[in-house]
Amino acid sequence: MATTYLTQKQAGFALQGNIARWAAVILGFCLVMALISAGVLLLIRYPHALGKLDVVTAPSGAEVWLDGRHVCTSPCTIERVGAGLHTLRVIHEGYLLAEREVLVEAGEQPEAVSFVLQPIKADLPAAFASHEAPTERIAEFLQRAAEAFQRGDWVTPANDNALYYADAVLLIQPDNEPAQAMRAKVRQALMRQAELAASRGDLATAQTTYHLLLNRFPTDERSQAGITRIAELIEANRGQAARFLALAEAAFAAGRYLDPPHNNAYFYLSQVLAHEQGHPQAQALRAEVRQRIQAEAEAHVAKGDLKLAIATYRRLASLFPEDRRLLYRIGQLEQQQLTRQSPPVSAVSIPATRQASRQHPELTGTLRFSATGLVFAAPRGTESLSLAAEDIASLRLVRHQLVVTTTDGTVYRFTGRELKHGVALWQRLRLAHPLTSSPKRESSTPPPHQLE
Repeated sequence: MATTYLTQKQAGFALQGNIARWAAVILGFCLVMALISAGVLLLIRYPHALGKLDVVTAPSGAEVWLDGRHVCTSPCTIERVGAGLHTLRVIHEGYLLAEREVLVEAGEQPEAVSFVLQPIKADLPAAFASHEAPTERIAEFLQRAAEAFQRGDWVTPANDNALYYADAVLLIQPDNEPAQAMRAKVRQALMRQAELAASRGDLATAQTTYHLLLNRFPTDERSQAGITRIAELIEANRGQAARFLALAEAAFAAGRYLDPPHNNAYFYLSQVLAHEQGHPQAQALRAEVRQRIQAEAEAHVAKGDLKLAIATYRRLASLFPEDRRLLYRIGQLEQQQLTRQSPPVSAVSIPATRQASRQHPELTGTLRFSATGLVFAAPRGTESLSLAAEDIASLRLVRHQLVVTTTDGTVYRFTGRELKHGVALWQRLRLAHPLTSSPKRESSTPPPHQLE
C-alpha cells in the first residue's frame, strides 16, 4: 500500500517537473519574441535613427571612408548610417585628398554627396618627372598644416585643417616625417582637449572631441575608453538637461551667444544635446545662436572690416561644421579681401577674333582693353588696330560678339568667349577716368556701353 502511494507521488512530482520545464521554455520563448517585437516596433516607430548616403566622385573609383572606416569604392550607396554629423573622406591615387562634414537626415531618401577631385600635380612646373614627388606641393601643404595648427584648426573646417594637409602630404609621399609628426601633434592636442574638458565637467566638448579622435584615428584605444567613460557620466546625470536648457535661455536673452567661455548659450545648449540628442528646443535655439553671430559677421562686412568678419565666420564654421554655406561665405570674403589688397588692374588682354570685312580677312589675336582705348594685335604683327578712348562711341556685347562703334560711324566686330571681362574692366576704367568733353563733342551724346 505504501509502495503504491510513493509510486503515485513520484509520478506526480515528475509530471510537475515536466510542466515546470515546459513553462520555463515557453516563458523564455515569449521573452525572446517580446524583445524581437520591441526591436521591430522601435525600428518602425523611429525610422529617423538611420539614413543613407549616395557618394559620387569625379573621377570614379575613389576609396570612400566614413568616420575613419573604409566602406566602399565610388560611386556607391552607404546604408544604415546613423542620423547626425559624419566625416566623409575620398582617396584616389594621383588626386588630392578630399573630405567633407555631412549631416545625415531622417528617412529612406539618401543624402547625395559629390566630390570633384583635383590632380596632385596640377599647375606644377613641367620639370617634375612623373616618378618624382611634387616637392613644391608638399612644401605648400606642410606650411598650410603649420598655419592651420597655429590657428587651432586641427581637424576642422573640412579641407582646410592641419590633419587634412598632413594626410594630403602622406598620400603624395607616405614616408614624409614632418607630416607624420603633424599627425601625432594633432592627436596629442585633441587628447589634451578632451581630457581637460572632461576634468572640468564639459561633457559635450569631451564627447565631441573623443568622437573626432576616434573618427580620425580609428585604432586609438584611449579615445574609445574616453567615449565609454563620458557616456557613463552623461547617463548618471541624465536629469541635468532641463537645468542646462534654462541656463542657455538666460544666456541667450543676455546676449551671451558664444562668450564668455563656459557661460554662454552655445556651451549650455551643447550640454543639453549631449544629454538628450535631438532635443527640439535646444536645436532651435542653437540655430538662433548661429543666425545672431552670422548677422554680427555681416555687420562687420558692411563696415568694411573683412578681417574681423572672416575671423567670425571661421569661428562659426568650427562650431557648426554641418553648415557648408559658412565655408562658402568665408571663401567669398577672402577673395574680396584679396581683391582689395591687390594692385588695381589697368589693362587686360583677351583672346579674340576680328571678324572679316571687305578690306580685312578674319584674324585671330588679342584685344587689349585699357583706359586709353582698345588695341587689337594679330600674331607676328600681321595686323593691328588701335582705337583711342575718345574715338569710341559705344561698345555692345551680345553673347560672345563685341561690336565697337567709333564716333565717325565705323563698326568693328570681334568674337571671344572671355570678352565680357574686358568690357567690364573698360566700363570701370571709364567711370574712374571720365573723358574730358571737347567743344566738338559737347552737343553729341554717345550711346551707353551695353553688356547683354
